[in-house]
Formats: sequence, structure tokens, C-alpha cells
Amino acid sequence: MNIIEKYENQFAYSGVVMNLLLAAQAYLLWTNPTVNDANKIYTIAVLMGFEFFMIHSGVFMAAFPRKISLYVFFPLYGMFALAINAMTDGNAVLYLYLIVIFQRMRFAFFNANKGLKNKAISFSAWAVIIYMFSIMIVLFNSDNVSVFGLTNDFLVISGYRDKHSVGIFTDSPNLAMAFAVIYYGLLALTEFNLTRAYIEHPERFNKQD
Repeated sequence: MNIIEKYENQFAYSGVVMNLLLAAQAYLLWTNPTVNDANKIYTIAVLMGFEFFMIHSGVFMAAFPRKISLYVFFPLYGMFALAINAMTDGNAVLYLYLIVIFQRMRFAFFNANKGLKNKAISFSAWAVIIYMFSIMIVLFNSDNVSVFGLTNDFLVISGYRDKHSVGIFTDSPNLAMAFAVIYYGLLALTEFNLTRAYIEHPERFNKQD
């Protein structure tokens, strides 16, 4: 039994906690921002676009052989992380990429039994579905998504409007925060349920192809 298998439950539940913290952070920045939060708001807005690449990397790195994951996908998506990180102040996006890579794609770095790998593939597949579902909910209802504390006056006063726009989420950060709350909240719920199912019925995952 390797270290991943030995501490899998703790790793999995730490992922639940991380996603809940991201959802909570987005909610607080959405509803009660301060003038010093412009960089945090911008970082999350950019991050939600970067998640599109992250969820696909999760599927590929969980499903492909370890060597391909390590020597192809990890550096490839790392270059995306560096490019996105360059758009923001600080290195929050890069640090989060490294944390998420290890958290979601840890089976690419260690040999793991079939059940754990199938669990990782299931989670990655669900992450893609949740991302698409969440973004459609937000974009199709964009006119009805409240700005809460992210009014135009606030965005101007805080200096947020001085930052370079890279898409709809940076143009309308309230949409990015709403998206983050829904996406990370559902991601946490999914990972919790998958982990509990694996603990209670590991044989179901071992039987998956």
C-alpha cells in the first residue's frame, strides 16, 4: 500500500474542504467586498476561466498512463497556469494549480489500485459536467444575477476597473463569483459523496472498467 492509498480518505476530504473554502471566499467577495479586495476578485474571475483547462487535465491525467501524465500533461497545463498567473498580481493562480494538481490528480504521481483510479476518473468526469452545468446556469441567467457588493462604483473606486479585461468573467465579476459559488459548492458535494461511496462500497469502483 503506497502513501496515496494509505491516506486516501484524508486526501479526498481535504479536497472537499478546499472547494468549500473557495466557494465561501467567492461568496464573501461577492456580497461583502472591501476596497482592498480588487486583486482577490480579479484572481477568482480569471481562475474560473482557467478551470476550463483544469477539469480537462483532470480527466486526462486520471485516465492516461502515469508517464504521459507526468511528462506531457503536467508541463502542458503548467504552461497554461503560468500564462494565466501572469495576468494577475502575485502567484495565487500558480499555487492553486499546484495544489489542485496534487489533490485532483494525485494518482498520476503514484501507483494506485484500480478502485482508487476509477474513483478519480469518476470525479474528473463529474467535474466536467458540473462545470458546464454551472456556467450555463450563470450565463443563461446573467441579467438576473445580483451584483451585491460588486457595483460599478465599487469596482471603479477599488481600482478593479483599471485591470486588464480578459473575458466576460472579468468584465462582470458578479457572474464569476456566482459561478464559483455554484461550481465549487457542487464539486465539494460530489467529492464528499464519491468518497463516502468508496469507503462504504469499494467493490463498486473495482468493478468499473
